[in-house]
Amino acid sequence: MLTQQQIDQFHRDGVLIIRKVFQGRELADLRAAADRVVAEGVAGRGEHHIYREINGRRTYFRSEKMWDRDPIFRAVTVNPTLLADIGQCYGHPFLPINDSFVCKIPRGNVPVEWHQDPPYHTPLTTQTYEVPNFDTDIYLDASTVENGCVPRPHLVGHVDVTKYSESELFERFGAIPREMEPGDVLFHSISAPHGSIGNVTHTMRRIFYVHYMPREVWDNSYPGWAGSKRGFGPEGAALVERMLADRTLLGLPGLDGSQVRWDGHAFEFVGRPTTPPRYWGDLIRRMSPRQIKDMQTLAGV
Repeated sequence: MLTQQQIDQFHRDGVLIIRKVFQGRELADLRAAADRVVAEGVAGRGEHHIYREINGRRTYFRSEKMWDRDPIFRAVTVNPTLLADIGQCYGHPFLPINDSFVCKIPRGNVPVEWHQDPPYHTPLTTQTYEVPNFDTDIYLDASTVENGCVPRPHLVGHVDVTKYSESELFERFGAIPREMEPGDVLFHSISAPHGSIGNVTHTMRRIFYVHYMPREVWDNSYPGWAGSKRGFGPEGAALVERMLADRTLLGLPGLDGSQVRWDGHAFEFVGRPTTPPRYWGDLIRRMSPRQIKDMQTLAGV
């Protein structure tokens, strides 16, 4: 469970590293399943793999629909420790909505250019929604300081990163280096500018991404996109029930004894400390128009 200090840090920076959420057999099984997915992707077998052209070479770097591939991907999604941490930072009932898997193969050199996630990638999104919204990144391998995330401008909507070089974005604005170990988890606001360089090492770099979302964000912030996901409703609830059943079948701890409640519609953290409702709206209202403008151009970072 997170401390109040960790929760405050997340809301201040839009980024939080949580160590050793996954350990032991659960982590080992997740990594073994990821090995099979990577083998398929590199060999060009199976479906829903994504490739990039790097120096004239077709390079595997991503897979989608992980929940449909192996029970362990569903089971880790409802890990009770992880759900509690997420619930503490949201302060609202939430569901797992989307999943994906990024794999930086050895010497693959596929970068992730600096960006904000939708809907903040467009200048039309001039304000961050008042309910927190973030991605959950589950690290399967060690990751060095070649990843980064600029802290603090996550509350001002679209941020113009186009006028800066990749090196400036890593070095000039105090980007938080994400040096991670297997089993660590990173929360990063989808509105926080982030990116990473390509993997030029001999080691693998894999991350299982899950996007959990409060119902209010689902209803108000994702027109169009939401219709392609299971989401809130019978289909999304059935998926969660399957995830919880998979934990039981795999012999992994469930929600009994945790401070996370599943009511058949959404998860909710029912303990303390937690985040007040619509907390980012409160933080945004404390900022002056000048502070917001400076943050949108990174001048205030």
